[in-house]
Amino acid sequence: FILYARRVLGLEPGLASLWLAAFALGAGAAMIAAGFVQKPRLHKPFLALGVALMGLGFLAAAASTSLVWVSVACASAAAGFGLISTLGFSLFAALIPRGESGGYTALYYSLRAVASALAVPVAGLTVAASGSYRSIFLLGGAATLAALVPLAFAPSPRGAADLTRHLR
Repeated sequence: FILYARRVLGLEPGLASLWLAAFALGAGAAMIAAGFVQKPRLHKPFLALGVALMGLGFLAAAASTSLVWVSVACASAAAGFGLISTLGFSLFAALIPRGESGGYTALYYSLRAVASALAVPVAGLTVAASGSYRSIFLLGGAATLAALVPLAFAPSPRGAADLTRHLR
């Protein structure tokens, strides 16, 4: 974000870091809002909304040329990230076999850690190969929207019993 903001939008590093902080605050606000989605049957639709907001936000950021529109696009992506971060595990929890929560929880968070670790070098390689920082948003948007395919086939939790059955 900071290099993109600096090199593409011409922001000074201090202002670019505030822009990144605004993304984090927006994501945090969406996480809090997602916490109010109490009915498990609503987790999957709100998770899909988060995926769409984040993916489309990144694609819009790639296409935007003004700081205002890039900021609007990134606000959408931040809201989506907050929904994904909060509701992703609750949907995953409904798929955990009874009595196996430890291993599956470790798997979920390990895969997230690996994805996070790979994102930075992949972004660097993408910029090097394309010569454009906008390509990061294109790749991120496309990859995020691709998550809608498996999500469409994931079962929806029907109630609290689905979310806690692995604890019994």
